[in-house]
Amino acid sequence: MTESQTQSQWERVGGEPAVKAVLDRFYEGVLDEPQLSGFFENVAVDDIKPHLAEVLKVVLGGPGARTDIDLASYLTEAHSDLGVSESDFELTGKVLLDTLEEFDVPADIVETIEDVLATVQPFVVAA
Repeated sequence: MTESQTQSQWERVGGEPAVKAVLDRFYEGVLDEPQLSGFFENVAVDDIKPHLAEVLKVVLGGPGARTDIDLASYLTEAHSDLGVSESDFELTGKVLLDTLEEFDVPADIVETIEDVLATVQPFVVAA
């Protein structure tokens, strides 16, 4: 087995420091989008980052990742009052994928995140 086959995706992406850097850049990108920036008018982005970092830790197999988290409930509760449209979700996903590309995240890890985005969309987009 190669080292990349034995490391978790979390480790391969660079662990906590790399995820922090990606999230910092991702939220810069989100705040630069007029369609999305309004969601953050009354919210401190630094208060949100740990939540997304925790989701990524679960998704990418980070050490100490919560095993008790139900992503569907977690995401529904976090987004239920926001009125996120399908267009908002798609643009947010694009910003995230562009950020991952900017950081040269390996293709298989990007694919994992794309799969999760598709899975969680119904829990984020307003009904």
